[in-house]
Amino acid sequence: MITRRFALALSAAVTTTMTLSACGGDDGKAADDRQSPRAASSAPSASKQPSAAASSAKPATPAELLPLFRIAYGMNTSPMCSHVAWDDPGCGEDLTAAGELAGAMAKSIERDFPDGEYTEVEKSADHVVKTVGTVRKLGCYDMGSTPPKTDAAKLRELCPSLGTIASLAWLNFETNVSDW
Repeated sequence: MITRRFALALSAAVTTTMTLSACGGDDGKAADDRQSPRAASSAPSASKQPSAAASSAKPATPAELLPLFRIAYGMNTSPMCSHVAWDDPGCGEDLTAAGELAGAMAKSIERDFPDGEYTEVEKSADHVVKTVGTVRKLGCYDMGSTPPKTDAAKLRELCPSLGTIASLAWLNFETNVSDW
């Protein structure tokens, strides 16, 4: 039986391989000079985050950047936490990745487009970050670093609703990105 984590890792590896093969050869680098193709276990450092300004004189749009950020943060699908237990760690991992990706995209847009061209995308990204932060503070989906202080019975009712709100915030963010 394939676990959710294995399926996500496999999908990320296939997506990365396909993306890299579409980009062309090895640019003349020897095999020993290239970085190891290992999956990131956490968010990339600021120096490794995709940059709109890095590849051309004109910065990439959010729609062009989102696939790169998805690869960098290992996010293949939308974080859908419907019909899972309030303490399901897989949902927590999905929401964490969504929050980190949205936060990084907002920073990238703010840096590369200081004139406010993509304000709606930034606002929706901030909403994802805040919503995921609320879910984390409550300790839903094993996201908190300490056990939740709220009664488990209340969390069983509250966490699915907050998970749905966070998922809807993500879908709104994706929609705003694709509109550009």
